[in-house]
Amino acid sequence: MKFTLSLLLFSLLIASCDNALDIIEARKDIPVVYGFISLSDTAQYIRLEKAFVDETTSALVIAQDPDSLYYDDATVELVRTSNGASFALEMVDGKLEGYSREEGAFAQSPNYLYKIRTADIALEGDEEYTLRIGREGKAESIEASTVLLGQSRIRRPDPVTANILDFDYTDRTRFFWQVSESAATHNLYVDINYRERSPDTNGVFESKSVTWEVVKNLESNSSEPTRVEYEAEGLGFYNFLAGAIPVDEDAERRFEDLTVRVISGGEEINSFVSVGEANLGITSTQDVPSFSNIPGGRGIFSSTNTAFVENVTISNPTRDSLVNGTITRALNFTN
Repeated sequence: MKFTLSLLLFSLLIASCDNALDIIEARKDIPVVYGFISLSDTAQYIRLEKAFVDETTSALVIAQDPDSLYYDDATVELVRTSNGASFALEMVDGKLEGYSREEGAFAQSPNYLYKIRTADIALEGDEEYTLRIGREGKAESIEASTVLLGQSRIRRPDPVTANILDFDYTDRTRFFWQVSESAATHNLYVDINYRERSPDTNGVFESKSVTWEVVKNLESNSSEPTRVEYEAEGLGFYNFLAGAIPVDEDAERRFEDLTVRVISGGEEINSFVSVGEANLGITSTQDVPSFSNIPGGRGIFSSTNTAFVENVTISNPTRDSLVNGTITRALNFTN
């Protein structure tokens, strides 16, 4: 799974400005770079685009022209800072990789990204990596660095000895995971998997899933940065299900299991989020970020890591509350 970030400049709003003021420069490209590297991904993707200010053409018009969005002569490399080992990325169409761009002001196709398979690059956790970008006609390259997050491990629910969770109406459910010291922010999700049958499915059970976002942008504890703990209100589990699954008196549902996922991000992501920008994903809409760690350009280069535990079950009291409790009884879950 990819946890990659992409944003691009929108139009310059000049319609309400005094016509006597010349606030637009001659046409000049601004490199916009977004990407996260991750040990838990099978491939690394970097988005490189160019944004313009132009004294004769609306930025909204430019945004729909792929030739104006992408460089055709750029080189993108990842460099391990400690030994200088360099790895070149290949330009690919993200749409063919399964990453279609969302509809919006920017041209959807092609959706160019720069890619390297994780198997083809020597990634080591807690090592610094530098993103180096070269452009034809530019003497200096653009460089940004980040520390690659080491692997995360979820400890509760325990993936080995007791992968059972209990959600009590009046109590809290504890989650606990261990991370790299470089991890700074964390999102915790629970995928709730179940089967459903109804007249619409001809009486055949179909697999379904809904995702509960338990907590978002949880910062690491500065006094114990490698240990992260969160206690969720047990009631939140049932309230989420009641809002996420539609009531259907003809449907029968059976709980299957849970997948618990933690996505951790580096300090750059934490800084980005802290200034109010949380538009993540290479399929995201494109807004101007107020945080950037790209010298000579705009955007963010950082690291993420994803840990997950599958086949997590729920306690018998939780199952009984799911089936018979006042909050979820109308969802027709059966034992």
